[in-house]
Amino acid sequence: MKKLHKLPGFLPVLLCLAGIMWLPVSVQAKVYDNYGILNEEEITALEKELAEIEEAYQFETAFLITDNVGEEMDYRQYAARFMQMNQVGYGKSNEGLCVFHQPDARNITIVFRGKAQDQFTEKIQDRMLDHCTEKLKKDDTLGAYQSIVKDLEQGLSRVSQGKKIRPMDISDTPLTLSLLKWLLISIAAGAVPAFAASWYQKNRMKTNVIQTNADLYAEAEETQFSQMRDMYIRRAVTRRRKPENKGGNNGSSDSFTSGGESFSGSGRNY
Repeated sequence: MKKLHKLPGFLPVLLCLAGIMWLPVSVQAKVYDNYGILNEEEITALEKELAEIEEAYQFETAFLITDNVGEEMDYRQYAARFMQMNQVGYGKSNEGLCVFHQPDARNITIVFRGKAQDQFTEKIQDRMLDHCTEKLKKDDTLGAYQSIVKDLEQGLSRVSQGKKIRPMDISDTPLTLSLLKWLLISIAAGAVPAFAASWYQKNRMKTNVIQTNADLYAEAEETQFSQMRDMYIRRAVTRRRKPENKGGNNGSSDSFTSGGESFSGSGRNY
């Protein structure tokens, strides 16, 4: 009877332990600010946005802010190894993004892992870096990071709908306004040459007037051609193709491998 009286006391504890065991394990999106450029409130706000993206799209993102690692280091390879060592990536395909920022070197690098590297093409990555570096030049660090998160969310939303990501989708301007802007630009581009051509033809017509002096139509006797010859000037030009930058430190954007795994990344100085 004593044992029966003790069982109800242990029962709530057992139920709590069982509930904890069945809770889903989630990986919190992290911001590794080794440089100390963000305060605690900014880090909390940024990590909250990353956690919402991870929950909605099963995509993990990490921000790595650190001192200058040196120009001899390939920044994209550095970010890729960081993702591998810290297991940044969601699911079996390791869907993830690493934003690698070096304030001292004034460089920002983004590296995609998993299927996202094919979905976020070079043009999309360049668009993301455009928005980010624009704010970094104004010393709006948190705004720059949040612009990457916003562009990432817009792209993942397109992917979740089974659509490809277009450069126009990664924009601060609504799609309707963007289309209207390009429509007006196309109309203006056609109207300006047409107006210039009409104006030129109209001015030419003013020179067609009746000549009262018949001598203007007479051929000058002192003008005689004894010989005619066509002369051509030939010049050889040799051009050498500019070598591509494979270092990933000054604006390169392509696919690469790290530890036998494929990645895609872009880097830019600002």
